Amino acid sequence: NRAFLFSPDGTLIAGYDKIHMFDVDLDNGESWRESASYEPGTEAVVTDVKGTKLGFAVCYDLRFPQLFRAEAMAGAEVLTVPAAFTRQTGEAHWHVLLRARAIENGAYVIAAAQGGLHEDGRETYGHSLIVDPWGRVIAEAAHNEPGVILAEIDPAQSLAARRKIPNLRNARDFIVNAGAGEAPRLRGAAS
Repeated sequence: NRAFLFSPDGTLIAGYDKIHMFDVDLDNGESWRESASYEPGTEAVVTDVKGTKLGFAVCYDLRFPQLFRAEAMAGAEVLTVPAAFTRQTGEAHWHVLLRARAIENGAYVIAAAQGGLHEDGRETYGHSLIVDPWGRVIAEAAHNEPGVILAEIDPAQSLAARRKIPNLRNARDFIVNAGAGEAPRLRGAAS
């Protein structure tokens, strides 16, 4: 539940602790409680690598778009999501969530994915992906076996996507009127 970025010489550049714990009960009887073994992180991380800003997330964080939005607002042009999605959730949601995070933030998404059957009986989906800022899958390991995928990343494409669809710049703060009590004020991209 921790991601690290190392330089080619082995120097630690950045680290990220997963913020959202995978505490779920799935339809097939699978039940997971990461919070029983891990403390969640509290800080989003964006770091610069040779002029390109990378944002970090881990696995279940993918389901929380506000994390990716905050990183994009901090300048991230590439969002990373190493993961071990279960087979059930991966088949249903993996591709669509990764493509959505790329599209809504005008950023590349690089998602290394663990796959296969594990000692504890858990089965993970695999399907490592690289998605461009327009939501196109530009590389995929279309299986759950070990493999390597490569794609050319052009940070200028992130800027181009954000110019075409300027949702980061156009977002506004708003209030949710739920009809009872004090309405929470939610933050848009302007905050």
